[in-house]
Amino acid sequence: ADATNGYFRLGYSANSIAMGGASTATAQDAMAGASNPALALNIDTNFTAAVSLFAPDRGFTVEGGGPAAPPEFGLQQQDTSSDSHYFVIPSFGYNRIIDEDFAINVNVYANGGMNTDYSESVFYAGETGVDLSQMFISTSFAYKVAETTHIGIAPIIAGQRFKARGLNSFAGFSQDPTKLSDNQYDYSFGYGARFGVWHGLNENWSFGASYQTETKFQEFEKYEGLFAENGAFNIPETYNLGLEFKRSNYTVAFDYQRINYSDIQSVGNPMLPALAPGSLGTDGGPGFGWQDMNVYELGFAIDGASDNTYRFGVSYGEQPIPSSEVLFNILAPGVQEWHFTAGYEFGVNDVDYAFALMYSPSKSVKGRNPLLGSQEQTIELEMSQIELTFGANF
Repeated sequence: ADATNGYFRLGYSANSIAMGGASTATAQDAMAGASNPALALNIDTNFTAAVSLFAPDRGFTVEGGGPAAPPEFGLQQQDTSSDSHYFVIPSFGYNRIIDEDFAINVNVYANGGMNTDYSESVFYAGETGVDLSQMFISTSFAYKVAETTHIGIAPIIAGQRFKARGLNSFAGFSQDPTKLSDNQYDYSFGYGARFGVWHGLNENWSFGASYQTETKFQEFEKYEGLFAENGAFNIPETYNLGLEFKRSNYTVAFDYQRINYSDIQSVGNPMLPALAPGSLGTDGGPGFGWQDMNVYELGFAIDGASDNTYRFGVSYGEQPIPSSEVLFNILAPGVQEWHFTAGYEFGVNDVDYAFALMYSPSKSVKGRNPLLGSQEQTIELEMSQIELTFGANF
């Protein structure tokens, strides 16, 4: 699929998405461990299953300039959209209360990933695009250290796959041109962990915090000539802080999230001045130039009659792509900032069904082509997103 907060998803279940992603201090269903493993003791449901239909609309516009002789690299003037528009993203959670002091929570979920599929020859080397998919299996162990304080740890195992097309025009910049582009899918596996704490401040207020380590992956061997550090593509560390205010029939939740993209060379390294003959794929080589993200999420839940719950949310995070990095990010235009969400949950017999809608309005980033100094050429990246999620809690 494609980006939300960079390439992190807004939430991992219908209820967490409907709350704008605010889920570090509040447990809405059995997917809560994906945000904070300490919440496993706060969950009433045993199973949560969800599937999202994700519809991003992304593309780019090139104005001015044009093709130029090496070492300059100008693009054709064009207004182009990615051809892939719909993605299906599943998630699953299981929670078991062992006793009053201990609980286990298992989550299977995906990150947003990155995907572009341009039928045009953007870089003069055939149809162009990338496809990155990531899956996680997180097992949370939560322990009650005091009556209102829980701690949790969640070992994570993860897998990802990646392919790139249409990049062979950059062969002269690669340490291994045979491992730059058009090598079909490559797969790698990795590991990490998330740590969390939850504390009930009083009968209405609670606090949550979690930290996820950098997820270390095997290198993409087929793309050692593209990604820095010989094909490395780790997932950055994240920090979450959350507050929940809860009364008898409504809940307000607020989260802050920090995503340290700049720590991952293949994502955070800027294209210039690192781009030079033989530099792509090397330690310290060019990347996508993504900056760290601070994300703020606010969610509301209102309990109605007959086991009905209405949820609303909003999220904002300054997008990570500076205007100086627009050329490479044609492949990964993760420029979204605002997300608006709503959801509805209702019970039938022993099953609660949940729906969530997310809308992220169009956002664009515009900058100069950094490889065309003799001519004025601008590249504008633009994206908008809609996501519809169906879930069941039982």
